[in-house]
Amino acid sequence: MKRLGIVALESSHVDAYCRIFNLPEDEWHVEGARVVALCTQGNTQERIDELTGKFEIDTVVDSPEALVPLVDAAMMLGRDGAQHCAQTLPFLSAGKPCFVDKPFAHSIEDAALMVETARAHGAALTTSSSLRYAPELLEASGRIAALGELRHCSLIGPGELFFYGIHLTDVLMRLMGPGVEAVSNLREESIDLLSVTYGDGRSACLQVVRNTAYCFAAKLIGTQGVLEIEPHDPRNYVVQMQAFLGMLETGAEPVPEAEMLEAVKVLVAADRSAQQGGRAVRLAEVYPWKRPF
Repeated sequence: MKRLGIVALESSHVDAYCRIFNLPEDEWHVEGARVVALCTQGNTQERIDELTGKFEIDTVVDSPEALVPLVDAAMMLGRDGAQHCAQTLPFLSAGKPCFVDKPFAHSIEDAALMVETARAHGAALTTSSSLRYAPELLEASGRIAALGELRHCSLIGPGELFFYGIHLTDVLMRLMGPGVEAVSNLREESIDLLSVTYGDGRSACLQVVRNTAYCFAAKLIGTQGVLEIEPHDPRNYVVQMQAFLGMLETGAEPVPEAEMLEAVKVLVAADRSAQQGGRAVRLAEVYPWKRPF
């Protein structure tokens, strides 16, 4: 039984993942791990009491460093991606596997430092949007293959660029892979409208729309057809945690390094483009080194 620790408690994902690992009678339950300790990051006592009571967690600490010796692996679940690097490094430096919730990071430098540290200390590292594991996407694999060569992908979702845009860039990586050459972003008050071009001529359109219902949609265009998908099944959290647990058991990371990093680079390039009037920003400008990032 793997001992898991959670850093930062404000997100609803904390409840979802604790439900999966700590409630053996629940329909979502996945065996093989249990959340045994929490690390508060300025969270309220009411929130701490809610989680420790509902999920029978006895240990609460106030720093990632204090959590390191208590767990076999850690999950960074804070909503602020700018904090993830500092929270994750103590575990990676100790060689302990980590899951970092979306958004992985707000800068490619932070994302690269986490990957570098994981490699230096032999620690497995993963990050993902739960939409990467949406049952609707997984079940559509045969229909996606029937599209022939995938030439264009249109993805729509709600919210702000970094916090929710990572859902779209992570799904883009899963569907079309890395290899993005440039990104332009025509930002308006109500939307970030990203035009993404690949080096081989493929393309994507990502729309991050503010003040809308919580919903996502994908339209895939291939050489042999068109397919529309609307992922909404909450079991994506279960599949996501099964992938994380598989990593803990085998050491094999479920999301390729290049995809983890490029999902962030696309967002950084999009933000830079918006600040520069929609200019197409090449990913090489965001992080110019070819290897390993």
